[in-house]
Amino acid sequence: LFFFEVGSMSADASNKSAETQSADDSNRNKEESKPESNLNDESNDNSKAAANADSNNKEQSDEKKKSDDDKNIHVPKDKNLKIDYVSVKNSFVHNDVVFYDIHVKTAQHYWHVTKRYSQFEDLHSQLLQISKEKLPLLPAKHYKWFTDHTKPAFIEKRRALLDNYVKKLIRAKGVNSSQCVVNFFHNDKQAEEVIEKRRIEQEQLRASLAQNDEAPDEEQAEGAAAQNNEANEEEQKVNGHIKERRLSDDWEFPEDQEVTNVVIQSTRKMTDHVLYQICVSNSHKRASFRAWTVLKRFTQFYEMDSKLRTSLQTQNPDLLPKLPPAPSRKLKLVHDHMDDDFIEERRVLLENYLSKLLRFPEVVRNEDFLDFLGVDM
Repeated sequence: LFFFEVGSMSADASNKSAETQSADDSNRNKEESKPESNLNDESNDNSKAAANADSNNKEQSDEKKKSDDDKNIHVPKDKNLKIDYVSVKNSFVHNDVVFYDIHVKTAQHYWHVTKRYSQFEDLHSQLLQISKEKLPLLPAKHYKWFTDHTKPAFIEKRRALLDNYVKKLIRAKGVNSSQCVVNFFHNDKQAEEVIEKRRIEQEQLRASLAQNDEAPDEEQAEGAAAQNNEANEEEQKVNGHIKERRLSDDWEFPEDQEVTNVVIQSTRKMTDHVLYQICVSNSHKRASFRAWTVLKRFTQFYEMDSKLRTSLQTQNPDLLPKLPPAPSRKLKLVHDHMDDDFIEERRVLLENYLSKLLRFPEVVRNEDFLDFLGVDM
């Protein structure tokens, strides 16, 4: 009996000792698991913070990208740029460098880009490397030590030829959608800085004139009026599409004016001369009477210009300095008058010349001018 009681007491003590050790191990495990749980919580918090930071950075990046897209007229550079209308309308000189203002329109957007002639050259060089098609005629390069690039006559001639170049460029298949053309018609920061400097200079000039109580001369007034007309210009659409506009379309003509538009669409090579097909129209007349065509040689343009100036010399001599100069004659010994590029350049300049004459009511009423365009008096 004694040995049985002693063994029972020993077994109870052993069980209690085992229970105590088990409880201690359990508490130790709980205490050891607490830091690990805290580490997991801290890790989760850090992950959430990193995720929030990434989200904020992504939002900022998206906002910056959207802002950049706004500056880049919402035209993705990796997609085709479908231009409905483009025109080199104006030009200006800044620090002896001539800049040309290009108006560009798509179905949804309208913007301006300003380029130097050298940028047109760079574009043309790139296109020559990637295109197998014949490219439009780019105005020839003239070195500054032989030709004054800032003379108004030279600038206007180059502007008209560049206008023809970009118009034909956007209609050339396989070229108009190329990446270099898309990039060319996007805004560039260098031009924006030049325009901003020019705007500040004009404001300073106006402020100076206002302080001195001096009225700007007639040429400055016409330039300011032209800029106001350009700034207030609205998009014109026909049947949902932007209308192709030419130089003469930018001018409001009187209701009684006999001619409102002239376009030299094509030419005909004869044996020893070239005929220019002039499409004449009057938007104020009925559709069946508003358009007609006449064929003229270059010498006939020259003769008409001489008669017109002789007539105005007696009737309105003050108007003569304002008239656009007729395209100059060129010797056949030096220039091949039957060369395609020569004919194309002359066609563009003759059309620009006639379109500018339409802006003078005294010219459009002149008998010699109307007779040249086939108007019966």
